[in-house]
Amino acid sequence: MSRKAWVVFVLIQVFGDVGPWAGLRMKSALGPALWFAGIIIMMPGRAVSLWLMEKVLWGVRLTTLESNALFIVTETAVNVSVWLLCALCWRSLRRRRAIASAAS
Repeated sequence: MSRKAWVVFVLIQVFGDVGPWAGLRMKSALGPALWFAGIIIMMPGRAVSLWLMEKVLWGVRLTTLESNALFIVTETAVNVSVWLLCALCWRSLRRRRAIASAAS
C-alpha cells in the first residue's frame, strides 16, 4: 500500500480512539457527534476486542492498564486487517475496470 494510504489509516485510528474519549468530555453539541463517529469508525476492531474481553478473558485477572492495552492492540490489529482487505478489493476492482476498458 502507498504511504498516503497508511497515513490515512493512522489518522482514522487516532480519531477513532480519541473521538469517543473527547466526545464524552465535551459540553457542546459536537461531543456526541465525535463519540458516535469514533465508535462507528472503529467498529470492526472494537467488536472483536469486546468479544475477546467478554468471552475469552472474562476470568483472567488483568489490571486496567493491561486490559486497555490488550483492547487497543487487538482493535488495531483487526482494523489493519480490514483496511488491507479493503485495499486489496479496491485494487482488484480498479484492475478489472482497467482491463475491461482496455478491451472495449
